[in-house]
Amino acid sequence: MSEIKPRAYVKELVLRHIPERPKRISLRLMYDPMPWEPVSAIKIGEHDYESERVVDFTSFGRGVVEAFSEAYGELREIPVSFRETIYKNEKVVVDLYPTGSAGIFDIYIQYM
Repeated sequence: MSEIKPRAYVKELVLRHIPERPKRISLRLMYDPMPWEPVSAIKIGEHDYESERVVDFTSFGRGVVEAFSEAYGELREIPVSFRETIYKNEKVVVDLYPTGSAGIFDIYIQYM
């Protein structure tokens, strides 16, 4: 992943799995016990990916939204709260809900 930026990496992963219609996509930031370096774990449906390079919350969210926009067309942004934002159109709803203090960013997808 060293040659590709985190947002593009996430977008590429998500686009690969969009035909499976995942209902949840998650990013979990954790630390490898030795040598205490951050690791990013991405779960798309039943598929797990681990990256030695950190994928930040912003890159993760934008990568997912860009992938769904490419696959389903332009998405409208609907702010819900300080943390939560929904992107939707007539085909799909993408609900972004980061819980930064826990190091987890869950994205829930609903298909119309």
